[in-house]
Amino acid sequence: MKNIFLFLALSLLPLAAAAQGINFEELTLDAALAKAKLENKHVFIDGYTAWCGPCKMMDAEIFPMKEIGDYFNPRFVCVKYDMERSDDGKALGERFGVKAYPTFIILDSDNEMRHLFAGGILSLEFIDKVNVAFNGEKAFGNLQKRYEAGERDKKLVSAYIQALQGTYTRDVKDLVEEFYNSLPDDEKICEECLFLFDDHAAFGSERAAFLIANLDKFRAAAGRDKVDEVVRKKYIDRYTRLIRGERPATVETVEELRGQTAAMNLSGTGVLAIYETATLVKAGQDDGRALLEMIKAAAPLAKPAEVDMLLYTLLSHLKDTWDKETLDELLSLVSNDRARDYIRSSARL
Repeated sequence: MKNIFLFLALSLLPLAAAAQGINFEELTLDAALAKAKLENKHVFIDGYTAWCGPCKMMDAEIFPMKEIGDYFNPRFVCVKYDMERSDDGKALGERFGVKAYPTFIILDSDNEMRHLFAGGILSLEFIDKVNVAFNGEKAFGNLQKRYEAGERDKKLVSAYIQALQGTYTRDVKDLVEEFYNSLPDDEKICEECLFLFDDHAAFGSERAAFLIANLDKFRAAAGRDKVDEVVRKKYIDRYTRLIRGERPATVETVEELRGQTAAMNLSGTGVLAIYETATLVKAGQDDGRALLEMIKAAAPLAKPAEVDMLLYTLLSHLKDTWDKETLDELLSLVSNDRARDYIRSSARL
């Protein structure tokens, strides 16, 4: 699921103008550090592999963007290393435990790691992600030093675990459990703890039940939109599993789930309602016409990545519901040609 999200998200990237972006230099790491010291810059490292699809997409569509170049070139000496073939790449991979690609590493001119994260980033949001290197409260290098020095302030631990998770260098499950269990219940209800109830709390788990039981308190502490999005994702995941056939899709199940979400008065339920109706189609209780109209009405108002993921799920598992003309109509709602081609191929349309 996460890999599919990554592809569809990257598929939203606009085409970039050539030769206006990041000035990557062919330097060894030692030479890049020396140049950074001379020019009072940091070193930005694109850690890639020859087989990595997102690496190629970043290289082709993000790095050449003028806005990206305008940000990077005055601040960084920029280099690229194949993490499996080049000596510097292999050494960096071993030093930082790199396991995912692309991995981006920001070093100061003294070879101290300021920040590190993995994964392709949407368009200009990539600048925001890199700029975290200059925020002492969020930069992974600083957080790691403080954590390893023994600091256990709740805000620090939360930021460290989330930053570490973003590096994909290790499984953070043990740290999540340790952090969660260290907090009394009243201290778990806070903005910095919300991530504990997101990807780390499966639908129906004790932790998810705690979130729902204290929903209004979480909303007051972290903001209604943020909290409701976490809850909404859990129900979308449950409906997706029903649509895929991982669990039996029944009218009773849909009514039960719908009753739960209605009682919570969740915000932003438009796409969630589509998943509900799609599950009824899977259960044989809807012929797909109402679902089609709901999708057409909701698509212009929802986030493109959200619509693409919805259509990927429906066209992969409910394609026999519609004729070819309708399938083509649904495909036309996908955000761009690359995502459309991926969905068409995956769903074998």
